Amino acid sequence: MSLNQTTDHPDNQQLPKQYTSNNALGIAVFELLKDVGVTVDKNRLDTALGRVSDFDDHEERLTHLLGILGIFDEPDVMEEPDAAYMPLFAHHQKLGYGRIVQKYGLSWLFESTEGRVTCQSSDLDFVAKIRVSDRLISEKKVSFHDLLMENLKGHKRVVVEAVVASLIINLLALAVSLFSMQVYDRVIPTNSKYTLIILASGVAIMILFEAAMKFARSKVMDKMVIGVDETLSRNIFERLLAVRVDKMPNSVGSLAAQLRGYEQVRSFFTASTLFTLVDIPMSILFIILIAVIGSPIVAVIPLVAAVIGIMLGLSSRKKIDKISAENATASYLKTGILVETVEGMETIKAGSGNWKFLSKWLDVTGDTIDNDLKMRHANDNLNYSVQMLQQISYVGIVITGAFVVMSQAMTIGGLIACTILGGRILAPIMNAPNLLVQYSHAKAAKANIERLFELEQDNNDVAHPLAPSRIHGWYQCHNMAFSYAGNERNALNIEHLDIKAGERVAILGSIGSGKSTLLKILSGLYMPTGGHVLLDGLDISHISRESMSEQVGYLQQDHRLFQGTLRENLLIGMPAPPDDVIRQELHRTGLIRLVSGHSSGLDLPISEGGKGLSGGQKQLVAFTRLVLTKPSVWLLDEPTASMDNMQENQCLQVLAQELQDPTKTLIVSTHKMGLLALVNRIIIMADGKVVMDGPKQAVLSRLIQNEQNAKDAMKKVEQTSATQNIGINPNTPKQP
Repeated sequence: MSLNQTTDHPDNQQLPKQYTSNNALGIAVFELLKDVGVTVDKNRLDTALGRVSDFDDHEERLTHLLGILGIFDEPDVMEEPDAAYMPLFAHHQKLGYGRIVQKYGLSWLFESTEGRVTCQSSDLDFVAKIRVSDRLISEKKVSFHDLLMENLKGHKRVVVEAVVASLIINLLALAVSLFSMQVYDRVIPTNSKYTLIILASGVAIMILFEAAMKFARSKVMDKMVIGVDETLSRNIFERLLAVRVDKMPNSVGSLAAQLRGYEQVRSFFTASTLFTLVDIPMSILFIILIAVIGSPIVAVIPLVAAVIGIMLGLSSRKKIDKISAENATASYLKTGILVETVEGMETIKAGSGNWKFLSKWLDVTGDTIDNDLKMRHANDNLNYSVQMLQQISYVGIVITGAFVVMSQAMTIGGLIACTILGGRILAPIMNAPNLLVQYSHAKAAKANIERLFELEQDNNDVAHPLAPSRIHGWYQCHNMAFSYAGNERNALNIEHLDIKAGERVAILGSIGSGKSTLLKILSGLYMPTGGHVLLDGLDISHISRESMSEQVGYLQQDHRLFQGTLRENLLIGMPAPPDDVIRQELHRTGLIRLVSGHSSGLDLPISEGGKGLSGGQKQLVAFTRLVLTKPSVWLLDEPTASMDNMQENQCLQVLAQELQDPTKTLIVSTHKMGLLALVNRIIIMADGKVVMDGPKQAVLSRLIQNEQNAKDAMKKVEQTSATQNIGINPNTPKQP
């Protein structure tokens, strides 16, 4: 059941409007999570409720619901309420789901969508305490390394199974060397065919078993890779979405390439690395076997070769790390240029900028090719050195073993077995070049992802964001300053600004005066670099992003449309209302003309960035979406800048209807006089400062007077200049 069907119970005013519904489970969970500092997005909760509706058991339903919401701490089920753990989640036999919020003697105060009632413990058939780990509450401070290690620990059983399988595979590999030794030492000298058949049958079984173990290990690792991939990709993308807008990196393409790098990190920690780390200790066992089968002198050869191989790998590590980091930077820059070129193709072609972007592309491509060549040369040199080392080791084992055989200290079969084991010892060393390259790429990718995790998030350093049930729109700015990253000059400097709830305010000013920046700060997308902003008496940084997005409607100047359908773009971030509601709003705003003019209707395909729609149509889609959300605070940045007069007038009528509610607040930035009919106060900005503020008529009168004074001053200057140009002193009397 949707969370948007409202009821008329007496306590509705205490609950967020998006959750006042018949679905008491959603309301109870929302409120209890909010109490412990976790604000849940309404769409996510609505979707989760639909997925657990088939569960009949209360505990199972609650556990699965919390799991879908990303909370994996199992609730503590109680036989009866305990006041020490309030508030508690509970199910009343008659009233359904709700919360236990207080104790009165032997009775309990139960709060649900039906209101508040006192009840006895016997009236409740399920009571539980919802717990949230400290890690989830302080999730903003978690690094990517911590996240990765936690995910790998979550698959500890799979890792142990894979390690055990690798050990068994290595032990089974001994069968081939021991088989060769037995054939050369016992079968051939004695011409024993039956022994050969038995040995061959045994080694065949071993080989088949080894193959089965490898397939099983691969399946187990695939399961782990899928699990880690699902969790990491989700957490990384959630982290990206949580980054505050003013802290987002400038290059979209480079950021996208950095995020893709997690795949390299995942593959390094989940596949070949694990097997190589298991093979290296097994090499010690093989060296001991060579010493037992042959001679300690023979065992020294592969031991020395292995040590030299490890030293070669370690000596090349810094060089490969450096090349990998440079290659990653060049690759990210290359992706950034590609994305920028595709998005700005019209501007490039219109401005004849093809050659400039081609030059950039060639420069970056050249750097990428150079780094690729350096990496390949470093990898090849290490690979060739290890291959040569393996050949020298093989020859050394044969030569040394030959002397040992001639001294009757080892058999021919033992020598053959030692050569096979020698190859097994150096096999992990042969993987060193590829392993080092993978490690370097993973290290560079991990470092770039860590930079994302270091960016400030919404509600940064706030452990328990506030989720007020209603935001009224009372703004107070004190000594507020804001500067963009890399720019020492403040874009905003406002000593004091007070906007009361329910006011209708217009912000006017020239280009670059700070109007859009101020609106972004008031919407909570930006945070001031100095001073502070209060919203309804609360520090705006302490109000949860979800609450701001739900109740503060911000229409940016350059609203972006996304690939999908018109319906999807209209309903981004909100549960789908009934079609008749959508149709009604489309008629009000005039967007119905676009819908009715296309055979697909609301399923009209929208290209990435809204290509194919005019600027006015894009702005109308964004305006209609805002009308559908019904916010209590309206922040509009040039809402009708791209519209024609007829469409603008229709949108102004809709806006006037929405603002008939005196509790709604309007703050609009505009250069059009039509919008001023909706406001009763005007703020004038220049150079990031408020230079004029007051009632609409008073400010307009001052502006008209200032404009007239400027014209008079200009006229006087022109007269003076004209007089000086003809050499006449205006104070000199005329000659008769």
